Amino acid sequence: MGKLLKAWRYFLPILFLFVLVHFAKDITQDILKISTPLDIFGDAKEDLSGLSTITKNLYLYGLGGLSFIVEIFLLVSIPVVLKRKRYTKLEKYVTIATIFLLLFFVVATILDPRFR
Repeated sequence: MGKLLKAWRYFLPILFLFVLVHFAKDITQDILKISTPLDIFGDAKEDLSGLSTITKNLYLYGLGGLSFIVEIFLLVSIPVVLKRKRYTKLEKYVTIATIFLLLFFVVATILDPRFR
């Protein structure tokens, strides 16, 4: 196994824990509307007032909804990938999903006035 693949495999359990905690936060905060200590973890307060209605809806329901689905995919896929010895197509999808999630988190952070 190459060094990059070993580093990636070392990173996957950390990614799994991060996604698990963030997913739990999404469930409790966004769906169940209950306050928990998880609310401080990855809680962006995006300012969408400067966006058009279409762009705002695309961000909230398109990218936001897709990020929720991507988190579910990663929670199911990462344990499967970790059991395999070689890089497979599933791991390629995990890599792409991880990049999407990172980009979504960066955009959410940029839209948060606390981080401008």
